[in-house]
Amino acid sequence: MTTTEFSKLLPIQPRRKLEMAAALSGVVIYTSANGFMTGGLGVAGRKLGLTDIEVGLVLGLGAFIGVVAAPAWGYASELWSRRRLMLLAVPMVALGPMVMAIVTGQFLPLSAAVSGIVLGAARLIQALFGAALIPVAQGYVADFTKPSQRVRGMGGLSAAISFGTLSGSVLLWLTGQLGVALGFAAISLFGLSACLMVLAYLPNAVPRPALPRRETTLPLADIWPYLAITFVGFTCYTTVPPIFALRLMDRFGMDGGTAAAQTGLVLTVGVLAVCIAQVSIAVWDFKSPRAMLRAGSAGIFTGLAMLLFARDILTMCLSMTVIGFAVGFLAPAVLGAISLLGGRGAQGKIGGINMAARGLGSAVGPVLGTTLYQLNRDAPILGSLALVMIVFILTFISRDARALPS
Repeated sequence: MTTTEFSKLLPIQPRRKLEMAAALSGVVIYTSANGFMTGGLGVAGRKLGLTDIEVGLVLGLGAFIGVVAAPAWGYASELWSRRRLMLLAVPMVALGPMVMAIVTGQFLPLSAAVSGIVLGAARLIQALFGAALIPVAQGYVADFTKPSQRVRGMGGLSAAISFGTLSGSVLLWLTGQLGVALGFAAISLFGLSACLMVLAYLPNAVPRPALPRRETTLPLADIWPYLAITFVGFTCYTTVPPIFALRLMDRFGMDGGTAAAQTGLVLTVGVLAVCIAQVSIAVWDFKSPRAMLRAGSAGIFTGLAMLLFARDILTMCLSMTVIGFAVGFLAPAVLGAISLLGGRGAQGKIGGINMAARGLGSAVGPVLGTTLYQLNRDAPILGSLALVMIVFILTFISRDARALPS
């Protein structure tokens, strides 16, 4: 018999809030590590003797593993105890940053080639098990929200994802001058705290009642435009940040430590804007995912155009504020739409396949960004402008989730 942690909608009591916080804690750790790596690994890689493209491959290949793992985790979350999956995944997500702290801190005498291999392996472990956390969390959110409040609930999940990314960016800003090894160690320590939360507060599984086939089938024909938006959107979003520090060193003549810290500041401002947008979505009652997607893609285009002509840190921060606030509308809109288009027994599957699209975009983005950067310092931003135009076009062929019966 299939299992889940909740068999019906219940009012959120203090204990239930702790359970939801525990369910989201792993997501926060996973995304904070991703946010920290995106801006900090480039500088650490140069110190270790790795090329910019090799660093892009470490980031990209790690994200690519989610393309394969996330759908499998999504299906598993509908068959097995979500609590057990969390108890397996969260410790492994904390292990990856611990290994990275050892390598980037040069506590072991490793060659550049060996350092690259170990960093790649640590990234693969972190990404493989991290791919389970968002689908499982999406299942929790779907269990607790009515269809009329689904976009709002997914705004809360997206806010948790963004808060993790924000935490990683803040950590990079604070530790950039001291060395990224300290930041990786801190993330690993926070991961251990998340393990304790999962162990203490996530409930045991209870049986799920039998559901009709239509409630358990993956509605791929209905959700594919939204999956395409996720893929293209995350390719766009992850193309530019990996070259921020490189751009600051090469265009503005900053040293590695200063470039890492300033990159952390720019990313922090951007992700803070994402969090503000998604908290607003979690509080207010947005009804139209497609309208949110169109407004968000137009905002991203505007912010990228501003970033292209930015000549100082203040202007870059302003550009990332516009981009971040616009990006904040995309993920909740997609998550809410695909959740409404799927049945009660398909939420984990939908979350997994969407996570695969997210992982594929996150895999392509860093490689695309660092490769384009070798051709021209403005090419990654120009490429992102083209990608966000594709997102806007896809909104006109996606199904309107509001048309579904409650």
